[in-house]
Amino acid sequence: MRADPWAALQRRRQRRHWRSWPWGWIALGLSVGAWACAFALMVLVLASVGMPGDGNHAMQATRLPMLGVLCVAATTVSGCLLAAGLSLRLPHRPVAGAMALGLLALLVVVMVVPSLL
Repeated sequence: MRADPWAALQRRRQRRHWRSWPWGWIALGLSVGAWACAFALMVLVLASVGMPGDGNHAMQATRLPMLGVLCVAATTVSGCLLAAGLSLRLPHRPVAGAMALGLLALLVVVMVVPSLL
C-alpha cells in the first residue's frame, strides 16, 4: 500500500518551513545586537577602571559580566553571519542581509583600526 501523496507533500512542507522565514530582518536584528554587545562591553571596560591604589578589584568585579557579554556577542555575530548567508542565498530580503553584513564589517573596522594605530 502506498502512502498518501498529500501527506507526503505536507511532511515536506513542514521540513522546509524555515525557508520562508525573513532571514534578512533576522540578520539585521542580530547585527544591531552585535553593536549593542560592543557598547555594553565598552561600558563594562570603562567601569572596570578603578581608583588608583584599588588594585584589580574593579576588574575582578566586572570579569563575569564581560565574559557573558563576550559569549552573547560571539553567538550574535555567528547567528548574524548564518542568517545573512541564508538571506542572500534564499530569495527573502537579500538587501537586509547585505545591510547586516555591512554593519558587521563596519563593527570590525571600528574595533580593529584603533588597535592598528
